[in-house]
Amino acid sequence: MPTRGHSAFTIVDDRQLHYLWWGRRDAPAVVCLHGGAQTAYMWETLGAALADRYFVFAPDLPGHGDSDVDLSVAGTTAGIDRRALADSVEQALDHIGIDTAAFVGASLGGITSLTIASQSPTRVSAIALVDIGHRLEDEGVKRIVEFMTKHESFASLEDAAVAVGEYLPNRSAPSSPDRLRRNLRQRADGRWEWKHALGRQLRDASARQGEGASGGEPSFEPGNWRALTAGMDAELAHIECPVLVLRGAKSDVLSDEGAQEATNLIPNARLATIGSAGHHAAGDNPETTVTLVSTFFSEVGW
Repeated sequence: MPTRGHSAFTIVDDRQLHYLWWGRRDAPAVVCLHGGAQTAYMWETLGAALADRYFVFAPDLPGHGDSDVDLSVAGTTAGIDRRALADSVEQALDHIGIDTAAFVGASLGGITSLTIASQSPTRVSAIALVDIGHRLEDEGVKRIVEFMTKHESFASLEDAAVAVGEYLPNRSAPSSPDRLRRNLRQRADGRWEWKHALGRQLRDASARQGEGASGGEPSFEPGNWRALTAGMDAELAHIECPVLVLRGAKSDVLSDEGAQEATNLIPNARLATIGSAGHHAAGDNPETTVTLVSTFFSEVGW
């Protein structure tokens, strides 16, 4: 169970949805959407901190954690269609009974939050974006792709913790093997695999591209992930709610220029930096993330 919170399951359109929640159901809602290849547990610190003021709802996105896959979400080279994903999240919110909420979105969750604000503006009162904009940096995306495709599975949770530690050098404390049970499931053969299908999808796409191009080694161009954000620059100019653009100071996915460009495009946006943090800023520096998000919601009257 998450600190100060709850873990629950429901069925939405014949698919299992797993979600975490904190606070009182009659309080103003905050919807937290995690990044690709992550789970709702990435919001544990934030959810616990906001529990006294809000009803915090954090779902496992389709095909992540303990939520079933929504086949309508797949469709791009990256294996995800942001509009279908936004529709899936809105369907979950309708099921739970959340009409209007402030959103916190990291990476893929931030892209989804912006897409929801664009297609359903009355649903979104404010957005805190954690290290994401409409422009992705190829080198940072390449590092994410390499990590997700490098390990098909692990012999033990300890091996997984070592790999995560190498991938996330900005973490002040190493990942606990036991806590990784939230992100990994054990197969019948005893090995541990991630609770998402993105790594397999990317490996399959890489193999197809490699075979089609030269018949040799698989290849994957991280720039193809830009299909995920196609058209977002035009949409940002019409976002009506206040937006906080948070950039991890050491991020290789969202550059200073990309963060400033997104802030300039959104009519009511402000920019802040999360120190001592990379792309996974909410986990690298949870204390600063909580302070910035909580202050922002107070300032915009949510």
